[in-house]
Amino acid sequence: MDLSNFSSKAQGLLGKMSEVTQEFSEKAEQRAAERKEQKAKDQAMKEEALRLEAEEASGYYIRDGKLIISTIDGMKQWLNNLGKDTTPALMQTLQMQLQVLKHVQSPSMTGMALDNMILCLDKAVKSASSEVELSNIRESFASMIQSYFFMQEANLRCAQLKNKEEGNQLLNQAGEILSEAVTKTAQALTKNEIDMTKTIVRNIFDTTEKQQGYLKQLFSWFGNKKEVQSKEKEFYQTLEMLFETFDLHAELLGASILIKGMLSRYRKALVEYRTDEKIQMYIDRGHVIDTQKIAGLSKGLVDTTNSLIGPAKIGAISGIAQSLNSIVGLITDRINSNKKGLDIKAYCTLQDALETDCEHLQKELEIRESERQELKNQLKEIGLLQFAQKKELQEKIVKKTAEKDAIYNSLKLTRDRIAEMKQMFPDSYAMKAELEKYEENLLVIENKFL
Repeated sequence: MDLSNFSSKAQGLLGKMSEVTQEFSEKAEQRAAERKEQKAKDQAMKEEALRLEAEEASGYYIRDGKLIISTIDGMKQWLNNLGKDTTPALMQTLQMQLQVLKHVQSPSMTGMALDNMILCLDKAVKSASSEVELSNIRESFASMIQSYFFMQEANLRCAQLKNKEEGNQLLNQAGEILSEAVTKTAQALTKNEIDMTKTIVRNIFDTTEKQQGYLKQLFSWFGNKKEVQSKEKEFYQTLEMLFETFDLHAELLGASILIKGMLSRYRKALVEYRTDEKIQMYIDRGHVIDTQKIAGLSKGLVDTTNSLIGPAKIGAISGIAQSLNSIVGLITDRINSNKKGLDIKAYCTLQDALETDCEHLQKELEIRESERQELKNQLKEIGLLQFAQKKELQEKIVKKTAEKDAIYNSLKLTRDRIAEMKQMFPDSYAMKAELEKYEENLLVIENKFL
């Protein structure tokens, strides 16, 4: 073999191997650099995700050029930032809203110092620099007080229901009302100059996860049935205090559709609660109110009246029967629901309707008797040989007598039922009058905000 030729080939092969090795090394370095770069990117993405997560958890952050407020803490931060350079009057409004948020955030806190809020409102109203500012302050106060009491009501209902779906619905509604209240306060603080197209105030209960987390906390606070009942009593006592406070400071609060609507809602709730309370006190004194017997009695009265309409064809009773149906519906619906007792107003209205029923039945009875006597007189005047006319009159008399007997039996039964109702619940009318007076007093307060 030619050594020079072999040496040349060997050097060429070594050169190629060197080139391959160098290329492999360069690619390995490139891949390592790419891996390092990807690792850095992954770490940066992870850090960015954690940063975004932390921002969202704070409830106060920027997304796509918009400010997002999604938690109680976020609402506090937003309002505090807006209130840095506000007027003394609006600073009082800010303090009121922050106080509401504090109580919403901690459901274990008992009651809210209405007097302190009224004191803040008084200072705000007295130092308002214009009618516009005064109007904004009052509107903001009305909205925040509504959001607070609706939140407290939602807490109570959730604890009573122990139903996740219904509880979620209540919380979602409460969150919407709170968001609206906070937005109104923010607008007041900035004299309506804030650009709400670049700000989103989210419902703090806008996800199932948030709702369930809050409900878990709520259920642990309310505890057992006895504690729920205690919180219920406390809630209604606070509502009564709300009416008393608003009555005392109606002029300070000024006319408000929002306050009027809120008081109307809670007036009905207070009357219902007071009704249940009075019935329970009545029972505790040793009286017995057999609601199932009352429901059965009520239905029996309607059935009896309805059966009378057909054979007797009494027009006046038909209208009464329709009224009885609706009244009995109120009574039986309440008895069959989760309510504590009887609808006293409906019970008394039923008695009144039955008394009216008796008056109509008595008149119809007198009419049938008069018509029957007239037919008898006509029969006496017919000749012995007028057999066809005589038979026709006799048949009419029999029919009229049957109608009269049916009416009499129904009248007797209705009177017996009225006596039975009075015996079952003798204090119903006195209790109804007392409740009507109670509601009348609440309504007087409510109407001060027209």
